[in-house]
Amino acid sequence: MIGGLYSELEAFEAILRHGSFTAAARQLEVTPGAITRRLNALEARLGAKLLNRSTRRLSLTEAGRHYHAEVAPALAQILAAGERVHDRAAQPRGELRVSLPMNFGRLYVMPRLGEFLDRHPGIALDVQFDDRFVDLVGEGFDCAIRIGALADSRLVARRIAQTRRILVAAPAYLARRGAPAAPEQLSEHDCLHYTLFRDTPTWEFHGRGETLRIPVRGRLRANYGVPLVDAALRGDGILQTATFAVAEELAAGRLVEVLPQWSLRPIGIHAVYPGREYRPRKVEAFVAFVEEIIGTPAVWDRLLGA
Repeated sequence: MIGGLYSELEAFEAILRHGSFTAAARQLEVTPGAITRRLNALEARLGAKLLNRSTRRLSLTEAGRHYHAEVAPALAQILAAGERVHDRAAQPRGELRVSLPMNFGRLYVMPRLGEFLDRHPGIALDVQFDDRFVDLVGEGFDCAIRIGALADSRLVARRIAQTRRILVAAPAYLARRGAPAAPEQLSEHDCLHYTLFRDTPTWEFHGRGETLRIPVRGRLRANYGVPLVDAALRGDGILQTATFAVAEELAAGRLVEVLPQWSLRPIGIHAVYPGREYRPRKVEAFVAFVEEIIGTPAVWDRLLGA
């Protein structure tokens, strides 16, 4: 009975997490029919329908919502215990759902994911690129790489690096508008603001033994860094950005650093994941791989602006 209930609960959780019987079957490495049978058995055991099923979508019934709310904490512990037992006896395996920052992930992680899969043939990756700080628990992610300030106390965070922020502009913009000689002169310029830094349009500078907080203005803001880099390249304004995002443009002279004698607050790069007591080996393997990528001289130099 216990073994049957475990497999039924495992199937129920997988269906809710992935949104379909087919995806749940793929994660558990069984057929969709087996998932259906397990859910039917659980509903029969409880004497209640848990899911509304149609060809287009799945949704919890009222009974299903109440049942899941009550069993979810215990279910998470049961499934984690199962993962721990399996992890001690085998290589990392299973589907790994990861959230990556769009630009950092595109430039440095995505090109090497094939290498990660070659090393870990038991892992299947589902990688989502999003500069938004996704809800790892609510949206079913195993881990995320995050750049910027952290606020979610439900998550465990592991700092794996930091990157330097700088101001950049196109030579054509500076020729047209003049290069600011001090942070206070930014009020005379069009500034391009990346909203997901979680800062207000006030830029903080450190230098000469003092800290300056300068309100900036500009007609263009965005929550994605690549279009802002493109805007800076067009000569639309001065951009505050992470050094890794503009390393090639700086090296080629398409952008130049503004106010290099002043420093801005660095940005932390963290691996974050749900839970505090146990991290599955598949998550450990991925975080270690990202740390390996960051530790390569080429990436490290770009993070620090060397």
